[in-house]
Amino acid sequence: MDDEQVQQTLRLMNISPAARITNPIAHDICIRDAAAATIDGSITSLGKSYVITLQAIACTGGATLAREQVQAEDKEHVLNVLGNAATALRTRLGESHTSIQKLNRPLEAVTTSSLDALQNYTQGFTLLSQGHFLAARPFFERAIAIDPEFASANYFISLSYNNAGDTAQEIIYKKKAFALIDHVTEFERESIAGGYYESTGELDKAIDVYRLGSENYPRSWRFPNFLSENYMNLGDFEQGLKEGQLASQLQPNAEPPYRRLLDGYMSLDRLAEAKKVADELHVRGMGGARIHQRFLELAYLEDDQPAATTEMQWFSGRPEEYLSFGLQAAHRNVLGQRRESAKLYKRAAETALRLGLRDVAAGFEEADARADALVGNCTTAHHLGRPALALALCGETAAAEKLAAQTSQLLPNGTIWNAVQLPGIRAAIELQRNQPAKSIERLTAAAPYERAYPEAIYLRGLAYLRLHKGPEAAAEFHKIIDHKGANWAATWRYPNWGLYYSISYLELAHASILAGDPANAKKSFESLFALWKDADPNLPILINARKEYAALTPSHPPPANP
Repeated sequence: MDDEQVQQTLRLMNISPAARITNPIAHDICIRDAAAATIDGSITSLGKSYVITLQAIACTGGATLAREQVQAEDKEHVLNVLGNAATALRTRLGESHTSIQKLNRPLEAVTTSSLDALQNYTQGFTLLSQGHFLAARPFFERAIAIDPEFASANYFISLSYNNAGDTAQEIIYKKKAFALIDHVTEFERESIAGGYYESTGELDKAIDVYRLGSENYPRSWRFPNFLSENYMNLGDFEQGLKEGQLASQLQPNAEPPYRRLLDGYMSLDRLAEAKKVADELHVRGMGGARIHQRFLELAYLEDDQPAATTEMQWFSGRPEEYLSFGLQAAHRNVLGQRRESAKLYKRAAETALRLGLRDVAAGFEEADARADALVGNCTTAHHLGRPALALALCGETAAAEKLAAQTSQLLPNGTIWNAVQLPGIRAAIELQRNQPAKSIERLTAAAPYERAYPEAIYLRGLAYLRLHKGPEAAAEFHKIIDHKGANWAATWRYPNWGLYYSISYLELAHASILAGDPANAKKSFESLFALWKDADPNLPILINARKEYAALTPSHPPPANP
């Protein structure tokens, strides 16, 4: 290894680059940089002559790979004899040296004073890059226990929680990593800083950092992968897909970039291309739980029940099965089967709780309450006391505003919170106050991002209905109906938007009636009834929809539920 590489590794070990390289330090450098062996040497005087010993010690296992011992007749001949011994040693190493190089892989170049912590971190990172986020977490935990100042271990355990869907723990660890940022490499700093801005919701700042990282380290797949995810969260599916494609080209064996590809293709309704990626991954046997989540989403999008069954079987009995239960619950929402959906959300929450993922469980509970509120049942939201949007839809405006204020304190500069989610809550409150024009005004800031957030589009459509603006309302509901893929792929943590797709048919029918277009109103009602042919028969909005349809077509009532 050249001096510059050794000095860089010493800095990562928090050792002065000018320090003397002792055998233990050499061994640690060897392990970190995936070298084959260290060369230990000694010189012993025997009167006027000198005995020179060289031996190659394998970094992994400590075996002696080769040994040479030669004698110099005097001091003047030491260097010459040493050169001959080195040549003989290299010859002895031969194929063994090459084989060791092939079998070794370098440990991650991250800052920690502990080799044990680094080895645990590397194992965790490998598992995480393969999509095994729950299996990776214990390795990061051990790395942090060994070296609490290990910034990258704190950062990557935050990503394992991110993949699990536990936003609360993700934020805690990202902030811990950021607090240690002054003692890491520039490469680490740019990853950690971007993650920190994600934790504060400042996605514009995160993107700026990741762009810089991508420019400075153009061969790293991480930065385009992070960029892709953030663009997706902002509703810029085209740019998100572009960055995901770059990430997958840079590292074909890492799993996360393929999630970005699937998200992008599905969100853009390019389902044939999404299916091609999925088929390739199936053939390669590649993918953890979050990839299989995408496979299940794709099956639902294509109404492919055999494929959906295959994916549910893949999840069965695995710790990550809570994802499958959540997806099944979301699909039942699409079909109007709220009773079964509620049961599945409960199973998802209970499974997540057994894994200690409290925030994930809370997310499923809130998804259930939100879905009930959308179909006119406010019991769940009243009992749970959250989420704010469900409470706002149910008329509990004071409680909704209180929860919103608490979140605003946590995310004062949050991009999506301030542009989409908070305005959505306030828009729902304005609807309760019968102020639809104010509701539309509240949602102005959401326009650049709303492709990924159907609630903003749906609420604006409701406001236009209240204003008796049928064509404007219809345009909003078409944004949801005409882009079915985004109802699934844009919400990867807690899949709960599917219901917006179904009920938009109902509201499109209402918009068509206002626009004086009964023919299109009938078609929209019939699309809803076809989608909800096996829906819960006692859903209030379904009962009302049948009455409205019957009033439009007195001689052709809608088919009754079986």
